[in-house]
Amino acid sequence: MLELGCATGYMSAYLRRELGCYVVGVEYDRAMANKAKSACDRVIVGDVQKPNWLKRLGDERFDIITCADILEHLREPISLLQSLPGLLREGGRLLASLPNGAHAALRLELLEGRFTYEDTGLLDRTHLHLFTYHSLRELFVRGGFRVDELSYTFHDMADSEVESRLNRLGFEASERGLALFHTPEAAAFQFIVSAVPDASAAAGDFPALSEKPMESSMEVYRNLLAELHQAGTTAATRLQMIEERDRLLEQQQEHLTLLHDLRDQHTAQIESLSKTIAELQQEAAKNNVLHQELQQLDRQLSAAYAEVGHMTAEATRYRQSLKDVTNSRGWRGYMALTTPLRLWRGALPQVKRYIREPGLLGSRITELKRKEEGGSWRSMLTHLFTDTSPTYNYSLWIDEVEPVGIPTAKGVLALNNHAESPLISILMPVYNVAESWLRAAIESVLKQSYRHWELCIADDCSTKPHIKRVLREYADRYKQIKVIYRENNGHIAAATNSALSLATGDYVGLMDHDDVLTPYALFFVAQEIILHPQAELIYSDEDKLNSEGVRFDHYFKPDFNPDLMRSHNMICHFGVYRRELVERVGGIREGFDGAQDYDLALRCLRELDARRQVRHIPWILYHWRAIPESTASGADAKSYAVEAAIRAVEDDLKAREIDAEVTESDLIAGMIRVRYGLPERLPLVSIIIPTRNGESLLRQCIESIKDKTGYSKYEILVVDNQSDDAKTLDYLQRLGSENNITVIRYDKPFNFSAINNYAVERAKGELFCFMNDDIEIISEDWLGEMVSHALRPEIGAVGAKLWYPDGRLQHGGVVLGLGGVAGHAMKYSSSADKGYMGRSVLIQNYTAVTAACLLLRRQVFDAVSGFDSDNLAVAFNDVDLCIRIYQKGYYNLWTPYAEMNHHESASRGAEDTPDKQRRFTLEAEYMLEKYGPLLERDPAYNPNLTRCGEDFSLNWKGVVDGDD
Repeated sequence: MLELGCATGYMSAYLRRELGCYVVGVEYDRAMANKAKSACDRVIVGDVQKPNWLKRLGDERFDIITCADILEHLREPISLLQSLPGLLREGGRLLASLPNGAHAALRLELLEGRFTYEDTGLLDRTHLHLFTYHSLRELFVRGGFRVDELSYTFHDMADSEVESRLNRLGFEASERGLALFHTPEAAAFQFIVSAVPDASAAAGDFPALSEKPMESSMEVYRNLLAELHQAGTTAATRLQMIEERDRLLEQQQEHLTLLHDLRDQHTAQIESLSKTIAELQQEAAKNNVLHQELQQLDRQLSAAYAEVGHMTAEATRYRQSLKDVTNSRGWRGYMALTTPLRLWRGALPQVKRYIREPGLLGSRITELKRKEEGGSWRSMLTHLFTDTSPTYNYSLWIDEVEPVGIPTAKGVLALNNHAESPLISILMPVYNVAESWLRAAIESVLKQSYRHWELCIADDCSTKPHIKRVLREYADRYKQIKVIYRENNGHIAAATNSALSLATGDYVGLMDHDDVLTPYALFFVAQEIILHPQAELIYSDEDKLNSEGVRFDHYFKPDFNPDLMRSHNMICHFGVYRRELVERVGGIREGFDGAQDYDLALRCLRELDARRQVRHIPWILYHWRAIPESTASGADAKSYAVEAAIRAVEDDLKAREIDAEVTESDLIAGMIRVRYGLPERLPLVSIIIPTRNGESLLRQCIESIKDKTGYSKYEILVVDNQSDDAKTLDYLQRLGSENNITVIRYDKPFNFSAINNYAVERAKGELFCFMNDDIEIISEDWLGEMVSHALRPEIGAVGAKLWYPDGRLQHGGVVLGLGGVAGHAMKYSSSADKGYMGRSVLIQNYTAVTAACLLLRRQVFDAVSGFDSDNLAVAFNDVDLCIRIYQKGYYNLWTPYAEMNHHESASRGAEDTPDKQRRFTLEAEYMLEKYGPLLERDPAYNPNLTRCGEDFSLNWKGVVDGDD
């Protein structure tokens, strides 16, 4: 027997117990499938609408396939039927039941002009199809079956009920009319079908409905099974009825409990509201006094602003005086004489630290070599003895901040005793690794606070004698350690697959033979799985170990970031996958050594809903050993790994049918750039530029667009907001005469959101590029690059890389919560700086990008109803737009390959008046109220990084509960 949709196995139990059948069940719901395991000989968790479950059946064939109340829930029921004949043995048959879509009750509902969907019954809200007698015939003929027996259960409506409802509709309930509601096609409640495979079956072969219906939906199963087994009873029907009754009683009890809870909640709310009203009445009496005090404070604030202006002028004079002093010959002479003393005094704390921890010195030198990229030794020595060293700061952070997040003993005990604690299998391929590092790796697993794990080790035919000795020692001592010894060396992919063959856990984690897990790594993974049972792929933050065992080079990652994932393997360590998922995609693929885990992640991601099924744990759970032969020691350590990574991304894009070119990044070694193709017919882009009295800036902007835009299909809309400068007005008039430039007037007070919404209504393009008039184009391919991303269906807004004119970074993406509402990523960094983990030079997703240059499809803009001109006239309107786009399911994107200079606020000016500052404060408060939790935990950032600055430095407050 093959039972499709076996649920908890109530019918399977009857078939096995009473009739001695061998039963294989297929069930979509994992929780039900787990219960059905005790009733079936074998249970497959799978979706019958997808082909994967068929592969798991292998060569098994069946005498009977049951399909009870399944077909009406499927999008393509015919496809399922067409897949079943090959699963039946010769003489085998299909038993199916389906609700009647032409029942008398539904006919009356249609006459009454309604369709009342419910949780159960004929109009179960999960039904995707309604079948009548005639459409049932077509279903099975097209599905490749000949129906040789058709019966039905019935529910005949009383004449009085039918007559009453017809009369309310104005129809006369004649005897002939009533008879139409009692025919077999109207009285049948559920069709029961017995069919055999027959590709030549025709509609005319379909049996007619009998006038003698069955009393029970189980009767046809009993009769047919009795013919096969000479033993049929009514036990299954009774069991099903009892279980259904119990289920309904349980639902009613839950509903009653819920109503009681709601009653108690409403009572508490009424009491709370009554108390609040009384308090408000008391506060109302104080309002007049408060209003007078507020007016006084307002006057004091205005005076304070005036004083600030005066103090600013004084500060400017002092700065000039100080500049005169520092430029003097005497001051320069003093500084030259005291330089050695000052350097020694500043370096002394670092010298002491390096003496205490010698390993720090080697890590810092390596770090500076990579960052300075050919800089002088004098420059490196200057940085070596300053307290700005990331390695030095990270060492302090580990001592002072990281312990804040360690789970309590009570929490560990509770998780280990949890009823749903998952078994986690750690896969470790081993080959000729140093004995000390192998022992350190295994010991780190043994030290896990979470106890439900197994370590699956595959020795890849190592030639060093200590490998087998060490592995046998641990396997003999610990039952949780399993070892397989390969007869041939197959490299890391084959060895990992061998380790996978030992695994029995619900999830598998990938671990290298020389790396180290933190003691609470599996605790956090198990906790994430229990809290988010839909998780299929889980990854964590990571750092590296140098040869002295010093931790450095922390990677505090964002939540899953699809485009960053195509720039490099952001999942990497510690990656944990549902075992069934890994087996479904074929395990580790050979031919991708050095990037085999990258390739696995990309193939698994194609199977997943990333926002729902990929989880990120913002904790360092894995220490990656940076030894000379490891990719952890740098991007140049394994050039073959980069080549394999490129091929993995190419294969992934090809499988997704995406036209793109994949190369190594020309901005940072070891990373990847994906160039997406443009269509043959280029879509029109409307470049929208608001302006006011900024002739020189606007001219520079327009000329740079015309001179440095390789993408040819664009129009420019200049929106003049009440310019009254003669030079500007003259320039606007001349612009209006050019072919692809239109000047439109917006004669209302400045409102950035309203201006852009106004321009969109007059734009012709399929895409909109919102641009400030103080932008100056640098890279010729800027528009083609941005359009290639914006045309991708999953992408919302696309942002550019903006520089200050002095060569410092102005916009590398927007991070929510920085300084309050939002800030720019890695602002003020130099052009030589690659940013935190290369994020200044990698294509990636940010939750928001700036509208100083922002491009998106018209369809996306319309989907979120454009900019919010009511609440955000000037500030944060781009952030709000991007957040709403993100909440619609799109990913926003930032690319470093669209470069521009941004003369920020040069046209509109700064927030330098009381009115502007008051308006800014109101808009900031609006954003904090509307998006509070999201601003506190930006998915494109990491809570271990600071929200007090824009440099991606460490968060010295520690991660609190709300951050993770």
